[in-house]
Amino acid sequence: MIEYKDIEKANSEIKKTDIKGKEYAGVSERIIAFRKVYPNGRINTEIINSTDNTVTMIAKVYNESELLATGHASEEKQGLVNKISMLENCETSAVGRALGFCGFGVDNGIASEQELKKVEDYKLLNKKIEIYEKMYITESDAITILKTAIGDLMRKQGIVKQELETIVRNQTWTELDELNYQQLGMLENKLKTINSVCSDWHNLYNKNPKIKEVVPENQEVIYKSSKYKFGQLALKQAGEDEIKRNAIIEDYLDSGIDLTKEIK
Repeated sequence: MIEYKDIEKANSEIKKTDIKGKEYAGVSERIIAFRKVYPNGRINTEIINSTDNTVTMIAKVYNESELLATGHASEEKQGLVNKISMLENCETSAVGRALGFCGFGVDNGIASEQELKKVEDYKLLNKKIEIYEKMYITESDAITILKTAIGDLMRKQGIVKQELETIVRNQTWTELDELNYQQLGMLENKLKTINSVCSDWHNLYNKNPKIKEVVPENQEVIYKSSKYKFGQLALKQAGEDEIKRNAIIEDYLDSGIDLTKEIK
């Protein structure tokens, strides 16, 4: 006969992830805990509704024959992950919620680590960055542009990624892949000048043996910066409005960015 103390014991062995000061259990950890308590239990999933852009699923958790709980989840095909794995993510969420209703990994609520991360991803997708007056792109797109620009700088400056990761971790206590929009902007500005002998990060310069041609010391790096790409997007949003386009070009030129110049 299964008692709640058995579930409590399984929960105490769950490895959790800290999200904004609270610990949440991932779906995989909830499944492991469930198997410890119900080794002969089963989890069934079913698609309730599906279109090209949305899916809704139900998960049912059984001990052997008795239904213990159900969980529902819906997903939309938006964001990098769901464009590829919408169905898989929906199934995972439904299973996580069903196991939560069974009592597994619910110290801080039914939501799993995966669901909390999806909430943060949704906020990121809908947060806007102004690239010109009343012209915006999502922060998610802005971060992608920044990371691309930083990757370009790493190649032109001959930077070894592992060495950059170490210095970023030591100075920000944050992993390179987890830097936010503001931090990535500061990092891009920093990397533009590491080929200067005066840079305190000069020891990162020209250390990648796989890159044969790097920008010479003390020479300006020519590359498609994030600001240049933001400006090009602003011009695209302006469409055929020549007055607006000229204003964008002039404003960006004042900040040292020539949007009329083709950069390779």
